Amino acid sequence: MSNKAFLATCLSTTMLVGWHAPALAQDAAAPEAESGGIAEIVVTAQKRAQNLQDVPVAVSAIGGDALEGRGITETSDLMGAVPSLQVTSPYGNTQPNFALRGISVANEFSASTASPVGVYVDEVYQSFRASHGQQLYDIDRVEVLRGPQGTLYGRNTTGGAVSFFTRKPELDGNNGYLTLGYGNYDTKTVQGAAEFTLVPDVLGIRVAGTRSKGDGWQFNPAQNRHVGTTDTIGGRIAIRWKPTDRLDINLKFYAAKDDPLGANAYAIGQLAGNRDALGYSRFDPAQNGGRALRRNEVSADTGGTYYTRSQGAALNISYEASDTVTLTSITGFDKGRYAIDPNDCDGSPNDLCAIRFRSRSKNFNQDFRLAYSDDSLDVIAGLYYGKDTVKTSNEPDFFGVIRPLLLGAGLPGSYNNAAVATPDSIGIVPAFAADPTLDPTNPASCAPVAVNPNGFLDARSLIALLTDIQLNNSGGGGFGGAISAACRAAGAPPFTPILGSQKFDIQRPSKAIYGDVTWTATEALTIAVGLRYTMDKVKFRNGSTILYSLDGTTPVVNLIPYSNPYNPNLPTMNLSSKANRLTGRVNVSYKFADDVMGYLQYSRGYRSGSYNGLAYQGTNQVYYIKPEQVNAYEGGLKTRFLDRRVQLNLAGFYYDYSNQQTTQVVGATTFTRSANGRVYGGEAELTVQAADSLRLDATLGLLNSKYKGNVVDPADPATQFTRNVNGNSFPNAPETTFTAGFEWDVFDSNAGKLTLRGDANYMGKYYFDSFGDYGLDPCDKPGAPGAIRPAGTAFTCGNPSYWLLNSRLTYQKDSFSVSAWVKNLTNKYYYTYGLNIDVFGLDYLNRGMPRTYGVEATVKF
Repeated sequence: MSNKAFLATCLSTTMLVGWHAPALAQDAAAPEAESGGIAEIVVTAQKRAQNLQDVPVAVSAIGGDALEGRGITETSDLMGAVPSLQVTSPYGNTQPNFALRGISVANEFSASTASPVGVYVDEVYQSFRASHGQQLYDIDRVEVLRGPQGTLYGRNTTGGAVSFFTRKPELDGNNGYLTLGYGNYDTKTVQGAAEFTLVPDVLGIRVAGTRSKGDGWQFNPAQNRHVGTTDTIGGRIAIRWKPTDRLDINLKFYAAKDDPLGANAYAIGQLAGNRDALGYSRFDPAQNGGRALRRNEVSADTGGTYYTRSQGAALNISYEASDTVTLTSITGFDKGRYAIDPNDCDGSPNDLCAIRFRSRSKNFNQDFRLAYSDDSLDVIAGLYYGKDTVKTSNEPDFFGVIRPLLLGAGLPGSYNNAAVATPDSIGIVPAFAADPTLDPTNPASCAPVAVNPNGFLDARSLIALLTDIQLNNSGGGGFGGAISAACRAAGAPPFTPILGSQKFDIQRPSKAIYGDVTWTATEALTIAVGLRYTMDKVKFRNGSTILYSLDGTTPVVNLIPYSNPYNPNLPTMNLSSKANRLTGRVNVSYKFADDVMGYLQYSRGYRSGSYNGLAYQGTNQVYYIKPEQVNAYEGGLKTRFLDRRVQLNLAGFYYDYSNQQTTQVVGATTFTRSANGRVYGGEAELTVQAADSLRLDATLGLLNSKYKGNVVDPADPATQFTRNVNGNSFPNAPETTFTAGFEWDVFDSNAGKLTLRGDANYMGKYYFDSFGDYGLDPCDKPGAPGAIRPAGTAFTCGNPSYWLLNSRLTYQKDSFSVSAWVKNLTNKYYYTYGLNIDVFGLDYLNRGMPRTYGVEATVKF
């Protein structure tokens, strides 16, 4: 849809609803809420304080007390509290990926990629995804808005926004709390805050912090140590100054660090017997010390710390210029660091796949906002500027298992025939690759054919191995296939490991002007229109990849930009693209009664384009991915009835999605692709105050996603999937999510209060990538005769559905409380993230946390 068509849609929708407005008008007063009804929740989703039930968009809010009562201490815990929200990660708790209504970064794992779901802390946009895994401590509330955002604040997003609001000084006395906890895996936690009012109603300070440390839940026999540990610390200082009733200044400083030994991925081999390309299987006792590995074990030769650090400051200045006009300035600056050092990407004791990911970020955000409000009109107008800089330095180390074999066979350490197959690097191919009619098992068919005089790779041994694996001639993986033997007989030199150093910077400056007008046409009818014009640039800077010799000591080739032999003075690769977009919304709401409100909304969302930064092997792999765009249509109903003891909110939506960014691993490198599709679904949130002592709640999310209308464009590498995606579901888009919970005050008397909380969370089946069943019917069908499967059943059949049960029992007396809690009560074994790394013949899978439990004691003062 063009900008003109977008404006026409907004205008026609407004006129159509305005034409029918008189027919909708009615005045039905609702009864007053009686004692024991559901309390109101105040949110600022539309940049003004409103009752949650009066906000005509799909928004969920959880207050600080509710977060504590439900044991929500990490961003991943939100998954069971909000409909259509999913949180996954390629690295445990590090770098969570948020998905709302099936919109996410899919299986992308680069720290330099921005999320389509905006994350905000105290209204400051958090661009560096590695910092999203923060602990939720001393939080006032969390608001989750589903659907495109951008006409009210911050960055443009296609999926929605997750906003955390920390507690700020109340300027009324001194208070605080201290919580001590102990859990299984010898996990110790301490959390607390102290607030001091220096001048009543004028000046106050609040200091909060958290620390947790624990042993690992996963054991690595190859390294003889426990991993998946806990080692987190964070602190925050908030200063609030109100020199006058009209001026409110809030300044915050914060820092956090997470430095655990990361849990290793579970690798399930794709060859016969669940074996990988080297023939290893975690289920084979002979390869794992005489027994199959247990569920909490992964035998990995590498693996290290998953380090993240963030620090920054935020300044929020609000000035009431008059009774109707408020000026707001929101300034944020933060720095971050991220190091997966290293990641064992083969999940085996063999040195097959390892990589070090290291990134540093520096981010600045400035939002100026003017708000006007009177009896019938609410206006928001603003200017936004943000700049994100992410500097990345990665070290791929693939096929290292053959390094000692080749050195032991007498090859010099300076030798190079690294298995990097790009148009620049390939110098020689076997004759059977140039002429498919030849018999590849005949040594004469492996005669050298020169294709590029500047290439360094004699690809005969590599192509022979890959052909062997594809045809399964090696009897379950390995280097003993018939075609490999033929090429050795023809004198083909062995290929060598890939050991390189990749560096690049991503800069994302963004400017925007936005406005949103809400008109209360009658006591029942409200119409809102918002527009935003965004000017984005994406810069790929200082791109370079160098390749090292067999012994790993000497640079031998520049891959990006290309030079053979290595040229230390070669200029780096620099690219830049820009995109300007008009987005916005039209929202019409109608109050059928005091406690019944319905709404319709059309909105357009936008996510900036990106570069395929993780591609390190050749300049042809570094390309621009066009911006995402979504046209979203939504309707909803918010209700309270039975003396406000029952609250039911409903929403239905349809998304027309363009250029969704998703990841495909091809060979030993990563490609970001883009595809078009559509999503539709519905949501329900139910709260029942069944009795003064019993509260019930439930959420339901239904989703149907499908890629459609995609064709390969020879001029656009982002469209060049190696498999057809049309008809497949979006990644991380379960058809059904469901939660149900209760909170029961067992007793509440002079002796204190005992409260039991229980939750059941259901996650429906979903796919890890864009390729559905990979063309297999049935999905667990073995590969064609003589060939291996294209992926494991975790991919072709989808990640199976699962239930998680959590509970918390709390006794409270005056200012003291003690709690016992458990998460994943049944110790369910399930996966949350997956990558198909078929070049190594394996599925890379991250397991969800096993059962955890513990006790906490809190004192408030």
